[in-house]
Amino acid sequence: MHFLIVPMRECGVARSKRDIASTDPVKGDVIFSSAPSDLLKRTANTASLRHGAWPGDAPPLRPLLDARLTSMATLGFTLSGLEEVDGVLYAQSWYCREI
Repeated sequence: MHFLIVPMRECGVARSKRDIASTDPVKGDVIFSSAPSDLLKRTANTASLRHGAWPGDAPPLRPLLDARLTSMATLGFTLSGLEEVDGVLYAQSWYCREI
C-alpha cells in the first residue's frame, strides 16, 4: 500500500517533533513480510519500501528488521524495528500516513 513515510530516528536517536514535522516524507509502497535475514541469521518480520519507477531503483529508506506495528490511528500508523547502518543495528520507527 502506498503511504507518505517519515523516519523518526537517526542512528537510533529520536528526532525532535519539529524536525519530524518539517521533513519531506518519502512516498512509497510499504511491503511487510516474513523472510530470512542474513544479518540476523533467522527469519524476521521485515518492512521495506518499494519506490521508484524503474526496477532496481534503490529504495530511499533502509528496511526495518524485526518490524512491528507499534501504534495506529485513523490517519496513520507507526512501524518500529531495527535498521542496519554500516554493519550496526539501530532502532528505527517510520510514521506512515495515507497519501
